[in-house]
Amino acid sequence: MSSTVERARRRYKKPPVSQVICEFQFVGVSAWDWTIPGLIYQEIGSAFPEKRQEKGVEVRITPHEEKVEQVLPSTLTKMQFLNASKSAMVQIGPDLLAVNILSGYPGWEGFRDLVQGQFNIYNRIARPVGFKRIGLRYINRIQFSGPRIELTDYFNYYPQLPASIEQVHGPFSMQVTHFYDDGRDAMSLRMGNALPLTPDLVIVLDLDYYLQRQKSVELVDGRSWIEQAHDRVETMFEACVTDGARELFEVIS
Repeated sequence: MSSTVERARRRYKKPPVSQVICEFQFVGVSAWDWTIPGLIYQEIGSAFPEKRQEKGVEVRITPHEEKVEQVLPSTLTKMQFLNASKSAMVQIGPDLLAVNILSGYPGWEGFRDLVQGQFNIYNRIARPVGFKRIGLRYINRIQFSGPRIELTDYFNYYPQLPASIEQVHGPFSMQVTHFYDDGRDAMSLRMGNALPLTPDLVIVLDLDYYLQRQKSVELVDGRSWIEQAHDRVETMFEACVTDGARELFEVIS
């Protein structure tokens, strides 16, 4: 077993995870049926009782007497079901299922089981035929006491400036994409200051792993894909932080 994998299996008393999202975009067998969210709610309503609608806006611009007239009809894009504490949410839309942890991350095993349960219900009711995209995204917020830190004390991934210029800098944002399995999957790694800036510096480390190649994973293999996605996200996270950051998170295993 490599040291990278060993590092990826650390557990923390104070993990910096602020939000986790697992999203499935499906290939449907027929046109989307808006009765599907209601059927799903009948099964998950006791655990996710609060209902919300998310509406999109369509903008049409029409010339009229030398003026621009905007027509803004609202259209329903997805239904959102939240648990009583508003710490978790299930989203259902046209050929879409997303499961969010908004606060109080329960650990990978707890989140994985929640996702699998919601996937099973959606699969049984909507009967999709394949995946367009799968995504597993971890947004980490790492807060420090004070407005400045030496990034190299806490991160292995950071802005590297030429030695000939001043190394002290203000707000920053950077992104890189890594590819896996001959380009079937990809991970977008984003890092930067949280905005708006506060007296205490907050660094956001955003890891978004996703399936790029449509229909390249079978429905029956969705669970194993998510497990592998999580392993790679966790490995990337551990590669990005130093022991200085781990002291903030308080390693427990």
